[in-house]
Amino acid sequence: MAKIFSGGEAFRGSGAPSLKSEVSVTSNSNRVLLDSEELNAASGPFNLCCAKAYAQFTELKRIKMHPGNMTKERDAVESCSANVYNGIQSSCLEQFEAVKSCLGDNTDEWAKCAVVRRELEVCSVRNSLGELKK
Repeated sequence: MAKIFSGGEAFRGSGAPSLKSEVSVTSNSNRVLLDSEELNAASGPFNLCCAKAYAQFTELKRIKMHPGNMTKERDAVESCSANVYNGIQSSCLEQFEAVKSCLGDNTDEWAKCAVVRRELEVCSVRNSLGELKK
């Protein structure tokens, strides 16, 4: 008699990550949806102001942790990114808009935007956004 393939067998290989039985899926209400222009413009401050959260999440991806076991780390990245973005909107909006404009005007030569990107990064750090908040 042939065994019916249910699909679950595909995830039981020796190299496949497994989901911990005690994992709970949470919802992080502190999220922002960014378009690619906003994401590219804010990438520098995200990396500077959320370095710890990004490093922890990236390490779990590197060791191929099951995504269901990374909820806490994923929420930390999303929450920190949202806090940084909201801080940029309230404290560094002029610099952020300058970066967006420069990147839009120089789609193939982002190096031309280094000065305005640096100004946004400095503003983000000076305003202690994300993990830099004391």
